[in-house]
Amino acid sequence: MRLRWIDIPGDRFNAWEQIRLPAANLMDRTNFLHCPSQTAPAFASCPVVLTVHDLIPLRIDDGWSAAEASRFRKALGRSVDKARRVIAVSQFTKQDLLSEFKIPEEKVDVVHWGADVSSYNPISADEWNRVCQSYGIHPPYFVALGGDAPRKNVPRLLEALKSFVDEVNKDVQLVLLGVPEHARSKFAAIAEALNLSKYLVQLSYVPESTVARLLAKSEALLYVSLYEGFGLPILEAMAVGAPVITANVTSMPEVAGTAALLVDPLDPLSIADAMREIFQNAGIKRDLQQRGFDRVEKFTWHESAQRTLGSYLRALGL
Repeated sequence: MRLRWIDIPGDRFNAWEQIRLPAANLMDRTNFLHCPSQTAPAFASCPVVLTVHDLIPLRIDDGWSAAEASRFRKALGRSVDKARRVIAVSQFTKQDLLSEFKIPEEKVDVVHWGADVSSYNPISADEWNRVCQSYGIHPPYFVALGGDAPRKNVPRLLEALKSFVDEVNKDVQLVLLGVPEHARSKFAAIAEALNLSKYLVQLSYVPESTVARLLAKSEALLYVSLYEGFGLPILEAMAVGAPVITANVTSMPEVAGTAALLVDPLDPLSIADAMREIFQNAGIKRDLQQRGFDRVEKFTWHESAQRTLGSYLRALGL
């Protein structure tokens, strides 16, 4: 196997994908071309394998303009038609794809992602105290992902926190990870209006090893997105022993199975009730932790690699 970096300085008008990539493919006489991010060149000199992660712009208002969604539909439709094999990251994504485009079902392979917890190593109490002090965190706390995309559902998550603080515990924190700088003021304003400012910790970039530790010592991961093509954080949390509360829509039940509490992401009280259930019932928390460990064993990168290899072989007619 040989690795080669190809690029076009400036990369305008998608020239890298539509011109540079096919040219390299032709010059290197590759057996097949795997495009892992939803779109493929209009022309290729060998069979194409395409990975589709989700149909977010076509399914939910997530900040895309109508023109952007239209371009996405055209590019994805052309790419799945061109591809010899299509890899969907979940059964949900496969069904979503089949309902949107006229492609043969047997052309689509489901290849789940895996969980990698190699960055997690337990640390001493003193080291953990230093981590908490540096980020302004104290237990008990819940962890959530705070991206600015509307589907991440942060406003309803804050409403759920309000119910939890008022009715269960007035010392809890919500730690939002991955918050872009431009979104902090928006979430801070919502928290202030709900009288939650002192309960909210917003962090942008955090090292992966620290994320794993934050999850491991949390009350639970709150992953109540409105739409996900897979939902890898569910597995990452389970792998380090964090109970998971996730949404009962799209791919999330498929990933979580019976190892998480499923909630209605449109109902803050449903989210708050699940938070209360885990916080007040140690037996439920231990049960979810064990179920999570068992669930993660079903999603390995080795299995993902084997299934991806199967797609390659089918693309080559082998």
